[in-house]
Amino acid sequence: MYVIVCTYRARADQEDAIVALHESWERDQSMRIQGYLSGELLCVTQDSRVFLDIACYDSATTAHAVAADPEHIAWRQRLASLTEEGMLDGEYRCIWQSESRR
Repeated sequence: MYVIVCTYRARADQEDAIVALHESWERDQSMRIQGYLSGELLCVTQDSRVFLDIACYDSATTAHAVAADPEHIAWRQRLASLTEEGMLDGEYRCIWQSESRR
């Protein structure tokens, strides 16, 4: 698994727009991307304007192909317009994962 983690701070009163933008990406783009595994958007409990965005892919190749896709680039530009001071990205590979106990 290959994981992209992005942190950012929403502009004032843009938190709901950021959530809606992630929901639209999941609805409109995720189904066409083979190798996209999951996404998660976390909000810092002490500051509801700070987000942690986690996207999981089957490989670095898939993640980089998504990052180069024109639709995804436009989506990222829209996201950036809702944030302060840009976004900080990190790329990770999974070396261990727990099993679900459900």
